[in-house]
Amino acid sequence: WQRATQSKADIVGIYSMVSMQEDSLTFARLMRDRCDLLVAGGPLPSCSPETFHGDFDLVVVGEGEQTIQEIVRAYEAGSDFSGIKGLEYRHPQQGITIRTPKRDLLPHLDQIPFPARHLFQNEKYIDHWKRKYSYSATSVITTRGCPFSCEFCSNAVFGTIYRERSSENVLDEVEEVLALGYDRIHFADDVFTLNKKRMIQICEDILARGLDFKWECLGRVD
Repeated sequence: WQRATQSKADIVGIYSMVSMQEDSLTFARLMRDRCDLLVAGGPLPSCSPETFHGDFDLVVVGEGEQTIQEIVRAYEAGSDFSGIKGLEYRHPQQGITIRTPKRDLLPHLDQIPFPARHLFQNEKYIDHWKRKYSYSATSVITTRGCPFSCEFCSNAVFGTIYRERSSENVLDEVEEVLALGYDRIHFADDVFTLNKKRMIQICEDILARGLDFKWECLGRVD
C-alpha cells in the first residue's frame, strides 16, 4: 500500500474474489484517506456488492473495462455516477443503495487493449518465480464466459455467453509477454479447450510463428 500511496492516485480500484476479501477490505481502509474515490471490482464484488458498500465508494458489477473509463470521465467532470451502467453504491447523502442498469457484455474481445504489463514490476515477478519454481510464468485470458453451471462458480463477471479472441490477437499478446522475459504462459480461461478447432489453430500458429515457450491451461479430461 506504500506504493499505492506514493502514486498519489485520485481513483484507486481494487480487485477481489472470495479468497482475497479480507486483504481487499484492509487495503481499502488503508487507502481511504489517501485518495478521492475507491472502486471495487471482480468476482466477489460482482456477486455480493453489498459486502463492499461500507469501505468503497463504488462497486463495479460485471466486466469493468468500459465502466471504469466512464467512472474516470464522470469524476473529472465532477458529475454523479448514476448514469453509468454496471454500478452499485450507497448514496453519500441519502444513505440509499443505488443500482444502475446492467452493462452488456463486450461482444468483440479483440478490441480490448492488452494489459499494460510495462507498468508491472516484471523483473521482481520473474525473479520470484524462478527462485521458487525455476521458471517464470504469467497469465493470459483468451476467452470469456462459460456455458456450464457448476455449483461452485457464479459466472459473476464474464457470464455464461462464451466469447473468443482470435488466434492472431492471442499470440500478439503472447509475444508481448515473452518479450518481457517470461518463459511460460498460463491460459487462465475457464474453458480454454471448449472450442477444439480454435485451440488447434492457436497451437498451429504458435509453430508458424516459431515461438518457443511452455504453456498450461485449465481443462476437463472428458
